[in-house]
Amino acid sequence: MYTVIYLYRVKKMHTQQFIDINEKAGEIYIAHGALEDNTYRADKLDGEHDCTGLLDIIEVAENEDVFFGQSVFRNKSHYEEVMKNVNNVEKIDQLFKEMTNIIDLSKVISATFTT
Repeated sequence: MYTVIYLYRVKKMHTQQFIDINEKAGEIYIAHGALEDNTYRADKLDGEHDCTGLLDIIEVAENEDVFFGQSVFRNKSHYEEVMKNVNNVEKIDQLFKEMTNIIDLSKVISATFTT
């Protein structure tokens, strides 16, 4: 499996708009072959069981919500194929523009993981 994750910091006043954009984008990813595309709102950001919490690693303002995005593909080549197809969808460009109007992309954390 090949998994892409994102950690988003979103101003609370933009939370619903962010969720709506991610849901629409997720539908596009799934329609073009992604196995999963989920967005989770943070519930607890401080560590438990003697672990470091996310709040110890990234700064989150009181007026921000944190979201975790996860997209899953069969492997890296499947990811690349899906992304190639998704990037040809006009609606994805519109959603990306909407997203950049409500969040600071330079503060989004992204990573990929392989099993």
